[in-house]
Amino acid sequence: MKPTCPSCQNKINSTDIKNTNKKGIFIEKQCPSCLEWFGLNKTLEVLKTLGISLLLITSLLNIFSIKSEYSSIFSTVGFAGIFIAMLITFFGKHEEIK
Repeated sequence: MKPTCPSCQNKINSTDIKNTNKKGIFIEKQCPSCLEWFGLNKTLEVLKTLGISLLLITSLLNIFSIKSEYSSIFSTVGFAGIFIAMLITFFGKHEEIK
């Protein structure tokens, strides 16, 4: 799915994005058409990172069989985490950064 620039509404190929800024977990991209900076909403970015972290933590707990009686719960939480991260990655709205 191609991201859409919130400023000029152009769909952008990921390979066309040449300029990016990374500030911690937040990533800003520059639109090649209008040269405006945009990125995911800060809340969505945090939720995406949290979802990926949940998957990582629960996967490690399952691999090392820590509290194996909770493995089905760990798997469910991990699945929910990656599901949230994927939804935000594919359907999250970008906003203009000023």
